[in-house]
Amino acid sequence: MFSWDDNAEFYRPCLILGHSDSNYAINARRALRQLGWDVYLAGTGPEARRLAKMLAAEIVILDTELSEESGWLTCEKLVRDEIPLKVFLVSKTVNPVSEEFRQFVGAAGLISYHDGVEGLVDQVCGDVLTVCDR
Repeated sequence: MFSWDDNAEFYRPCLILGHSDSNYAINARRALRQLGWDVYLAGTGPEARRLAKMLAAEIVILDTELSEESGWLTCEKLVRDEIPLKVFLVSKTVNPVSEEFRQFVGAAGLISYHDGVEGLVDQVCGDVLTVCDR
């Protein structure tokens, strides 16, 4: 799952996590770090966008209810800027309408907040392994 670069230095892909629930964010960061990711927390949508660009993140996970700018809008802006990354949204409401909106804003997936960190890791895991195997 981990890869090495030409200089034999340890490579850890970058992930940005923007969530309004600090306990959820801290637990998710811990779980994702155990999977080999460098995880940076963002408190707002604009901060998540700034970090994603500055750190060349490979995955961004956003709460749909972020402050200053919703995760929906943040996702749409990241996708519109054609930054080469995958965006996952975490929402308290997952239904056919929110799934349609996920497709509209260009998110790779919509994850239920109620599934907890375990659900987040389960749903993102396939993409995590794909990114790590590059």
